[in-house]
Amino acid sequence: MTALLDAPRTAAPAWDVPPELDLRHVNAFPISGLALEELAGLLGSVSVADASDVVLVNAVSAWQQVVNMAQAAQAVVIREIEARTVDALARVPDELACALVCTGRAAQDLFLRAWGAAQHPALGDAWAAGAIDARKVDVILAEVHRAGTALSAHEVDAVVSDAVDRAADLTAPQLTRHVRATLLAADPAVAEQRRLVERERRGVFLELAPDAMARLIAYLPAADATAAFTAIDALAGNAAADGDERSIDQRRADAFADVFTSMLDRQTTTDGMPLPTRHGQRVGLQVTVAASTLMGLDDNPAVLESYGPIPAQVARELAQDATWRRVLTDSAGQVCSVGTTTYRPGADLTRTVVARDVTCTFPGCRQPATRCEIDHRVPYDHTRGTADRAGDNQTCEANLHALCKHHHQAKTQGWWQVTHDRRTGISTWTDRHGLTYARHPVRVHSTPNAADHAALPPPPRHWGDPPF
Repeated sequence: MTALLDAPRTAAPAWDVPPELDLRHVNAFPISGLALEELAGLLGSVSVADASDVVLVNAVSAWQQVVNMAQAAQAVVIREIEARTVDALARVPDELACALVCTGRAAQDLFLRAWGAAQHPALGDAWAAGAIDARKVDVILAEVHRAGTALSAHEVDAVVSDAVDRAADLTAPQLTRHVRATLLAADPAVAEQRRLVERERRGVFLELAPDAMARLIAYLPAADATAAFTAIDALAGNAAADGDERSIDQRRADAFADVFTSMLDRQTTTDGMPLPTRHGQRVGLQVTVAASTLMGLDDNPAVLESYGPIPAQVARELAQDATWRRVLTDSAGQVCSVGTTTYRPGADLTRTVVARDVTCTFPGCRQPATRCEIDHRVPYDHTRGTADRAGDNQTCEANLHALCKHHHQAKTQGWWQVTHDRRTGISTWTDRHGLTYARHPVRVHSTPNAADHAALPPPPRHWGDPPF
């Protein structure tokens, strides 16, 4: 294999390669005529320590071409899985999320990117050649998708081809604006249709940040967002009061938070209507912390629902005006069992399961347990009714877990099977291929060794061989 080494600047090239493969003189990417494995092999032979600055910069661009080509090759595999799967959009992203140990959203993005690129040959070919990266693929697909059916197939192909041609010279945000302008020029009616589509995507999202901080992101119609900011700005005041050393941004943030914390304190809306309950409980913050930490005997971290670990001092501050409920745990830090002979768990049992699971118990899912459904791991046998014998309750803490609506339906439809090891608290999920993934318990009593995981128990195979 020919090496792409950097010769002394005063010497002629000492290798037998075409001029376009001399990294000192490559003026444009992608480099054509090389397969993925060939280009990666050539770049792997570059002596980074001995290379000139020009070669290093060009090598970065060439490696990006390799990354692009590799992602396009991965998409080909995902499309093959899709072709072999019934209800692929509902099933394949969950399987990819488990296999790649990524979020369901990231796996769905992989799936939709692979599918979308196949619908537009010009885009798929450019991606496979390494001329465009996955981010720009997403930009083009998203903008074309938002146009919906307002454009003909011919017009869409023209927009995509133009975007592919311009992608090499534009950043992702610039490419977004360019594609939007192209769509508007193709049909002015697209603007109104896209406005209506985007309005349906409005929402509020919690984005976690380090150091006990978070971002609350509101995606709203422009008029509503401007109205909200205007009100927050008025509450914050344009000028600081005497002795108030907070910046205007800090005052806006505090005013914004006060609106909602006061609603939780009163348990009413701004109109005086009672706040809805969840699982029969009043709405509020849920913090799990050891009694010894509250008393100041140690500084072990606490856990804030929907966020995660928080410093002990934050938990103590929240505890000053809180109502606390005792949760007993075993030596492994898991909630102790209670049970009932009825199908629906009572309020106490529901609170216990929610407190124990913290989130949906599907691997990688972060939906808070308070917003999940309570499911029987082993389906409830209505023919049995009450327990057959003492201690054999179907609706008990050991047989209940929290699942978000999506993963609850996936389990009910037989796409996944789950077993639970009471000793370790590990839930083992098995997909239609027989591949298994573990969901480790979240210890409600956080200690310095809370991240230690027990060994994954072998899953029983009483349900037979896949596919199920």
